[in-house]
Amino acid sequence: MTVNIEDIDFVVIGSGPSGQKGAIQASKSKMKVAVIEAWEAGGSSLWTGTIPSKALREAILDLTNFRTKSFYATPSTLPEAAEISISDLNHRVNWVKQHLKDTLIRQLTKNRIELVRGRAKFTEDKLVEVIDEEGKRFRLFRPKRVLLTPGSRPKAPSSVPIDEKRIFTSTGLLDMDRVPKSMIVIGAGVIGSEYASMFSILGTKVTMIDKRPRILSFLDREMGSHLQISLEENRLRFMGSTGYQQIALKGDEVVVTLDDGTQLTAETVLVAAGREANVKGLNMEAVGLETNQWGYLDVDEHYRTKVDWIYAAGDVIGGPSLSSTSLVQGRLAALNALGGKINRHTQIYPFGIYTIPEISCIGKTEEELKRDGVPYEVGRAYYYEVSRSVITGSEAGLCKLIFDPKNLTILGAHIIGRGATELIHVAQVAISFNAKIDYFVQEVFNFPTFAEMYRIAALNGMNKLSTTMT
Repeated sequence: MTVNIEDIDFVVIGSGPSGQKGAIQASKSKMKVAVIEAWEAGGSSLWTGTIPSKALREAILDLTNFRTKSFYATPSTLPEAAEISISDLNHRVNWVKQHLKDTLIRQLTKNRIELVRGRAKFTEDKLVEVIDEEGKRFRLFRPKRVLLTPGSRPKAPSSVPIDEKRIFTSTGLLDMDRVPKSMIVIGAGVIGSEYASMFSILGTKVTMIDKRPRILSFLDREMGSHLQISLEENRLRFMGSTGYQQIALKGDEVVVTLDDGTQLTAETVLVAAGREANVKGLNMEAVGLETNQWGYLDVDEHYRTKVDWIYAAGDVIGGPSLSSTSLVQGRLAALNALGGKINRHTQIYPFGIYTIPEISCIGKTEEELKRDGVPYEVGRAYYYEVSRSVITGSEAGLCKLIFDPKNLTILGAHIIGRGATELIHVAQVAISFNAKIDYFVQEVFNFPTFAEMYRIAALNGMNKLSTTMT
């Protein structure tokens, strides 16, 4: 069957965060836009990544009464982990996914953006074809511009017999049919740490293994230490500076053989070995595109690839690989593709890590400042010092502000505890507008709130200075 060529202004490949915002921006600029998605609307971020994992986290916190256990921790009020079924957890996760999918489709429809379900593939004559599940071409576009936002997928080491039944990637884990009694997590990065903390709250016996000496080693060391202590209090075991030789199925268990020959067994294993750009099958070589040595696409400061009519954003261009930055990248890439000259987003942005407890940070760590020989001072406020924390039963945590002792410039902020990913934006605004640490001392905060930790931390830091406040 002959498929006619359709001329179009803008084609977006992938409907994750960067693809969504890029498509809407192009539509707002009066372009005819089509989004090609090989999966469901929303991409992996909505179906197997950011959204379902955070929805699962909230379901676990609610169903275990984790946030109120300091007040009501009695056998009659707190469920046993075994009583919380996978269907209980999935009910919330599936509702959230469907709701956000419906919202996205309404947004695309409102902006006159066509969503095309199928696999995109470049052709030798600079066209983009769409292939159905049977491998047949059913649409053929001739776009003026293309925005590549295919996202990423879990890395699956070839030596590991991943079956998504007992040995999981983060994608398959969300389709698990039970709450396991034991789990070994390979990798103490963001994904591994988030899922490890969730399942330990459910009562699963969790062991984390990582070649690095500590959990989330890129964090400020003090934050990482607080996290590790919290996780170990929830029965999680961490084995740092440890690699594995083999992961094998044995009966109803999985056996992990460590580098020193020690063998660990568990009902399940999660392999959280990072992610890779999801470019397989795009046939990019047909238009002169290829990935770099790390498997990502190189782009310039305007998100343009070396092919002048193709732009890229999100996980496909490498770090930081956050949904938050991808949202911004997609919009900026579209603006540039339509003739703008807008540089990349600011390099000062927050990180949010949804472990239990959650962590968020912005700016420099103590270790980075020591390495660079930059003088600094630290102010701390502990959650147990704050009335709102005591009221809500969230006494574990820390707000840490790092600043220049001479000019009081805020160099970094690090928070671990309830609401950390929301609280960090106060520091983000302060840093963006060059506020000094004494700003937090001079201002009045609502009481009782978590945010007043900024004032407490600022006072703590300034009281360490040799000069006195006037």
